[in-house]
Amino acid sequence: MKVVVIGKKDMTVGFSLAGVNEVFTPEDDYEAKKILDRSLETPDVGVILLSESIAEEIREHLRQKKKRREEIYPVIVELPDKEGPVKGKEDPLQDKIKRAVGVDISTQEEK
Repeated sequence: MKVVVIGKKDMTVGFSLAGVNEVFTPEDDYEAKKILDRSLETPDVGVILLSESIAEEIREHLRQKKKRREEIYPVIVELPDKEGPVKGKEDPLQDKIKRAVGVDISTQEEK
């Protein structure tokens, strides 16, 4: 299965250097949506790594896609940019782990 990375240049360059071949740096929201849609429709894509900032820009589109999908794959994982995580946003990966394990495994206290 392939890994697809959709993010800003600093994020995609790092993944390219790590050997990921499917990296995209969209210029705008429209292009990000098109890349995401194409990646979701590609049968051999198993994981989509999406930068949080782009995810926030296309949040409603993401919700609609997740609601319509019945397949488990590809898994969409949102990663923070170099600026850090989006303030006030719950970590979706932590939520997925909590649902899978049944326990909140975080050790940080929320402030």
